[in-house]
Amino acid sequence: MPSLSGYRIYDTAEPCNYTGQKLIDAMHKVVSDKLSEDGRELNLFGCCVGVNGIKVIAEDPRIVKIKRLNLGGNKIGDAGAHFVSECEAFSKVNWVEFGGNELGANGIRAIVKSKVFQKLRTLNLYRNYLRDEGAKVLAEENELERLEELDLAQNEIGDVGLIALANSTKLPNLVSIAMDNNFTTIEGREAARNGPLFRKCQSVNL
Repeated sequence: MPSLSGYRIYDTAEPCNYTGQKLIDAMHKVVSDKLSEDGRELNLFGCCVGVNGIKVIAEDPRIVKIKRLNLGGNKIGDAGAHFVSECEAFSKVNWVEFGGNELGANGIRAIVKSKVFQKLRTLNLYRNYLRDEGAKVLAEENELERLEELDLAQNEIGDVGLIALANSTKLPNLVSIAMDNNFTTIEGREAARNGPLFRKCQSVNL
């Protein structure tokens, strides 16, 4: 099994299942290993920190300057998305990845209505379970007006969610969107390209 900083990814005996002091010690090591030298990027991709782990990390004073946060493949789920979206420790973040975290409509709702993420410009949500419901939440309820780049690939989104996004007025500064490998039809993708949001984007990958 692949390893990052001595942790076996997704092993049931590894960080996402630790508790108590063992969890605290493990998360301290994760931050030591994964925080950039300038303190502005925390790359936790595949570290399996889980909900409890990200709560410990959020209390680490070393992360106060981070602007890029990679949470890809960390088993945080909707509960973790809610926590991160409400945690002031992440208020400077302008680039975040939530890929491969089993997020659904509730998770995306927490993210797009977050007061903490008001500086966010890039949001990566590939390989989750947003489906049409989550896509509609993003299209109709988004409050992250600075968003410029959005990755929704592999989210089981169908034509209903695709068309809702193509016609959204809630993403005024979006310039790039990726929605490949979803459940859309050829007809749906053609119709979406004529939507007002997608027409103004510089890059649309359907």
